[in-house]
Amino acid sequence: MRCFAALTIAATLALQPVTAAAGSAWGSSQYGDPPAWCTKFSDMWTATVVTNDPFVGTNPEQDTFYGFHPNPGYDDWYGYFYGDFRGTPGDSSGWVRLLHETYPNHYQWNFATNGWAVHGHVKQYIAYYNWTFGGQCGLGAYGNNAAPPYMADQYGYPVVDIYVDSVPPFNPQPYVTAVTPSSVTFTWDPVADRGDGAGPDYFVSGLDHYLSWLTVGDRPERVQLASTAGPRTVSLVGIQPHETACLHVQAFDRVQNSTAEQSSCGAPLAPPPMPTWSAPETAVAANPTGMGLVGLDTWFWLAPAPAAITAAETYQGIDYSVTATPVAAGWDFGDGSSARFNDGSGFGWAYPQPSSVVHTYEAHSQVGYGARAAIRYDVSWTALVGGRSFGPYPLGSVELPAHPLVYPVEQAQPELIAT
Repeated sequence: MRCFAALTIAATLALQPVTAAAGSAWGSSQYGDPPAWCTKFSDMWTATVVTNDPFVGTNPEQDTFYGFHPNPGYDDWYGYFYGDFRGTPGDSSGWVRLLHETYPNHYQWNFATNGWAVHGHVKQYIAYYNWTFGGQCGLGAYGNNAAPPYMADQYGYPVVDIYVDSVPPFNPQPYVTAVTPSSVTFTWDPVADRGDGAGPDYFVSGLDHYLSWLTVGDRPERVQLASTAGPRTVSLVGIQPHETACLHVQAFDRVQNSTAEQSSCGAPLAPPPMPTWSAPETAVAANPTGMGLVGLDTWFWLAPAPAAITAAETYQGIDYSVTATPVAAGWDFGDGSSARFNDGSGFGWAYPQPSSVVHTYEAHSQVGYGARAAIRYDVSWTALVGGRSFGPYPLGSVELPAHPLVYPVEQAQPELIAT
C-alpha cells in the first residue's frame, strides 16, 4: 500500500508544470533540461530536424513507443516541450502524458495527434516510466524511492531540436528592364526569406534559389527555364511586334517553401504614328530691318532660335513621348534664290552678329519679297513601360515652316554732295 501511495504521488507530480533548470546538456542551449531528466537508457542522445511541416511528420520520436516490461505490462510515456509548439513563444509544457502502452503493443505519436502545430524552434524531450521498475536512474527500483518517471527513451532520440519554417519567402517582383522594337528584357530584385515562429523561437531557413522561365503569347512552353541562386537578366530577342513575352519567377527557401508564381509581361515596341505638328513659334528676321537695299547684303536669321518640340500620345495602350529636334533649315528668299543648310548654321545668328544666312537682292520690290525658311526636325520616340522609359528610337524627320517675312527692297539713289 505504501508503494502504491508513492507511485501515485510521483504520477501526480508528473502532470504538474515545472520550471526548467537553466542551461541544457542536450540539444539547443537556450532551454534547460527538465527536472529529474535521466538519460540512463538512451542509446542515441540528440537529433536535429529542419522542416517545413508544422506537424513535424519527420519527428524521429513518432514511431519509438514500445512497451518494455510484461509485468505488470505497461509503460507510461511523457513528453516535455519548450518553444513555440502551441502558438505562444517560449512555452514550457511541464511533463505531458502522451501514451499508456500495454506490452507488447507498439504505438505512434506525433504533434498532429494532439492537434499541435510547431512554429519556429521547439525542443522536445520524450521519456517513459514503468510502474514495475520505478525510476531506474540510480534512485530506486521496483517502486522504492523512485525518481519522477522521466527516463530517456531507449529507442531513437530522447532530445530533439526541431526547426520549422513553413512560410515562403517574400514574393519576387519581375519587371521589364529593356525593350526595343524586336526584344524584351526582364529581371527581378532579390528577396529575403520569411521565417516562422516569434520571439526567441523565431526561425528562418534562408533563401535557397529562384526558378524562372519565359513564355511567349499563350503558348505553354517554358523558355529559358533555369534555377539560379540570385536574380538573373532574361532576354527574348527576335520577338514579333504582335507577340507578348512574360517572365515567371518563384522563390524557394532552404526547406523548399516556394512563393506563388509571379509574372510580368512586355511586348516589343511598335513606333507610334507621327504626330501632327503645329508650326513652331519662330519667324524669319532680317537686317537691315524694315527694308533692304539692292546690291547690299541682307542678314537673315530665325527668331527665336528653333527649339525641340515634344508631343505625348498613347498608342496600343503604351504611353509615348515623341520629340522633334531642329537640325537644319532651308531658305527661299522670294526672288528665285534659295539656300540649303545641313546643320544648325541654317538658323542664322541675330544681329549684330554676322549671320551665316546672307542674301543680296539684285532688283527692287516695293511689294516685298517673301522670305521663307523651312526647319528640318529629326524625330525620335520614347516609350514608358512599367514606370520605366525606353528609347529614344528614330521615327524619321519633318519640315515645319517658320513664319515668313515680307521684305521690301529699294534701289539706292545716288546723291551728289557738294563740298
